[in-house]
Amino acid sequence: MRSEVGGGAAARSKSHCPQRRGLHPCEATPYWQSTRHSIHTTLVEPAAGVIHSDHENAPRPENLHRYAADTSVDHTDLAGRPPSLMRNPEHTLSDLRGSFRAEQRESQTRASPDERVRVRTTRIVGWNDVPGLEASWGALLNLTPGHSVFQTYAWNVCWWKAFRGSHELFVILGHIGSRLVGIAPMMISTEKGLLGEVRRVRFIGSSNNASDYCDFITDPAVPCALDALLDEVGISSGRFDRMDLSNFPSHSAHRNRILEYCKSRNTRLAVDFQADAPVRILGDRQADLKAANKSSLKRHTKFFEKSGDLRFHQCQSEDEILGYLDRFFEQHKSRRAQTGSPSQFLDPAQQAFYRELVQRNFRLGWLRFDVVLFNAAPLAFHFGFEYQGRFIWYKPTFDVQFASRSPGEVLIKFLLEDAIRKGLQEFDFTVGSESFKYRFANRIRYNERLIAFRFARDFWLHGGICRGKSLLKKLLRRNEAQRSGAESAQQ
Repeated sequence: MRSEVGGGAAARSKSHCPQRRGLHPCEATPYWQSTRHSIHTTLVEPAAGVIHSDHENAPRPENLHRYAADTSVDHTDLAGRPPSLMRNPEHTLSDLRGSFRAEQRESQTRASPDERVRVRTTRIVGWNDVPGLEASWGALLNLTPGHSVFQTYAWNVCWWKAFRGSHELFVILGHIGSRLVGIAPMMISTEKGLLGEVRRVRFIGSSNNASDYCDFITDPAVPCALDALLDEVGISSGRFDRMDLSNFPSHSAHRNRILEYCKSRNTRLAVDFQADAPVRILGDRQADLKAANKSSLKRHTKFFEKSGDLRFHQCQSEDEILGYLDRFFEQHKSRRAQTGSPSQFLDPAQQAFYRELVQRNFRLGWLRFDVVLFNAAPLAFHFGFEYQGRFIWYKPTFDVQFASRSPGEVLIKFLLEDAIRKGLQEFDFTVGSESFKYRFANRIRYNERLIAFRFARDFWLHGGICRGKSLLKKLLRRNEAQRSGAESAQQ
């Protein structure tokens, strides 16, 4: 999230980083002829508000145009056998049902290697449509490697309550029998584009970049669950123009399978670099303490210690946090007033979102609200998370009257020392390229943006814009270098 450290340190923008690491369409590949077809129609149950996928008595693909309902598939994976792709090589996202073609696939369960399983997909249109969803969501999330707080049920519900606006809920669940094996926490949004309105299916929380990391949730023992979720998205592709997977971690366990999935279906796909995500992997105590005791951190901390009473405090109750939030918002607004980037907390919806996070999530044990007190008054705040053995840097603020003494660095020192003392696995600075993050990080992850296009014109337009931005940046850097060289020569 937006970060502010020390006095005068530039706060980063959560807008997408203009740097780019590749734009490429996935090439068409030969497809396997299938002698079995399993397309199904979708049954709508208005009373429950849930859309179920029925895989029985399905029409043949040549008759698909006769069915007005959306469709999805029965998913399997035959060990050692290539997938049966029931598609024409000319099919793309511009087809009536999209380029994500229905396929018959088989998978093996953890309990019985020889047992063939079927992933049944379900689309929900309300958070209360499935009884016990929060518990089953959490159980599945704990099986998903590399997941983050931004995939939790509570986070998604809080975001939806604050920012749903005109977005349409598009959460897809994948089941094997009664067991939940896959979740696509998504929504449909409509925005203005160069060629008119653009409807996107995207992750919840990605439209305003509140969620630093966005991803699917699947049981690693059922790899075809991800295919089932993507098929369900593709079958509804007539309702939107793009599948926009923003803030997608490049180290996600799902990344390669998504690329293979899109390539096998001849999908027009762009993969753009979005932002660095520096992190400090903890465990080397000597090196970690050295990082927490850099000379500038020690110098700024000693100033406050010599000038008065300096204390670090982690709030222990929901009421205590709520009592500090107004001052937290005011600190952020005051700091941003001195920059060219206005505070997000000028928006009442943002304040409501943070209050909702506290009220819903503090009881879960992973919300952290820390205060640096100087002479009993808040010098700096941090709103973040401690989740699955990781500290997540999210939203810092500080008192602008002490900006020249870098209270943000004092805050970092306290937080790093706390993470080391607790034996946490990592200190995640999350997305953003502020210089202070690179001073403490020992690994640089990054986020990507994966976009599947329904129309060829949108795909090529996107590629042209990205290439144009890249060329413009190169020209600006070249001109700046030439100007600097000319000034040096004159001197």
